[in-house]
Amino acid sequence: MVSSVNRHINTTRLIRTYNASTLLQTLYRHGSCSRTQLAKLTGMSPATITRITAQLMEQGIVLEGKVGKSTGGRKPVYLHIDHSKLYIASLKLLRDDCRAALLDLKGNILEKKHLPWGEGPEQFLQQAVAALQAMFAHAGVKDQQILGVGVAISGICHPGEGKVIRSVNLDWVEVPVAELLGSALQVPIFIENDANACALAELWLGTARDAANSLYLKTEEGAGAGIISNKALLNGSHYMTGEIGHIPLIPQGQRCRCGQRGCLEPYVYFGDVQARYADKTGRQVTREQFLDLIRSGDGAALELVQETADALALACAHWSTLLDLDVITIGGFWGTLQNEVIKRCQDYCAATAKQSGLPCTVTITGSSFKNEDADLLGAAGLVIDRWFAPLSVPFRR
Repeated sequence: MVSSVNRHINTTRLIRTYNASTLLQTLYRHGSCSRTQLAKLTGMSPATITRITAQLMEQGIVLEGKVGKSTGGRKPVYLHIDHSKLYIASLKLLRDDCRAALLDLKGNILEKKHLPWGEGPEQFLQQAVAALQAMFAHAGVKDQQILGVGVAISGICHPGEGKVIRSVNLDWVEVPVAELLGSALQVPIFIENDANACALAELWLGTARDAANSLYLKTEEGAGAGIISNKALLNGSHYMTGEIGHIPLIPQGQRCRCGQRGCLEPYVYFGDVQARYADKTGRQVTREQFLDLIRSGDGAALELVQETADALALACAHWSTLLDLDVITIGGFWGTLQNEVIKRCQDYCAATAKQSGLPCTVTITGSSFKNEDADLLGAAGLVIDRWFAPLSVPFRR
């Protein structure tokens, strides 16, 4: 067995290669594998597996663990990733809730910090850099151990160029986030729309781990979707895939801030639901008070929840068939209402599929994560996806 003592990561260049990335992805998903199993699962030759694992073990990224039973030859030795050697940093950028976090590869949040909102993007990102550097120092983590910084942003992003095209929430236009952060931190920076990031978090760490096709629906602060197709994030040529908040869904429905009627956003944006409750009852309530009202059977609250559940059920039925989904994850406040929202959506999708004769078996669920941590884990999922999902280019092995 090779010990990890005195093994140090001196570069992350190795794990950017196709073969190493493929091997690490396999170990990440399966937990531990023998070299023979890795060869079968990845399609690489035994010689390639031996060479790559030796290099990864030399840097302490992969360790030898338990010894298996012999099936006639040498006893297999199982390999696993040393999760204590590599880390991920995350940034959640919403105007009313900005946070930074340091995580391990299992998605455990080791440290997190609230970031005060700055007057402009450059000033704010400088504060974010200082917060991340303080976290690294406090945890004793070196730059070489950071796989990257994932940034989940409310808005339209260009992941390839690392910039925010437009964020109404942040009031940012054409902001080179990756350049500003990367020049200061000297580690890879990955940015993505917040709903897309959360979809990746569910794919790697949560409810969609075993699903080929899934959708994460971001609710409460607005409406947006992240779509996973064949275990890869779906993105369009204009980076607007999943911008479903302002597409009219319900004829003559609620008035939306965009000027249309029947958009999904006024049904899931909690501020709009709060306003309608105040119109009905003359009372202003917080989210916690609204939840208590639901539990106590308050008629006005239950009527509004039913309205939202019906809108979400209709949307889920459309998307599950259109995209042939295995899993739909409803994030935010509405995803915590199992009986009032999740069950309604599940039952409606099942009834629609049965009536139409389509073999649709989508599973609808709430998020795996606490609402305040979802975007931070989403940003971590973005980094994991970029590092451990092999490229589609057929490199020679």
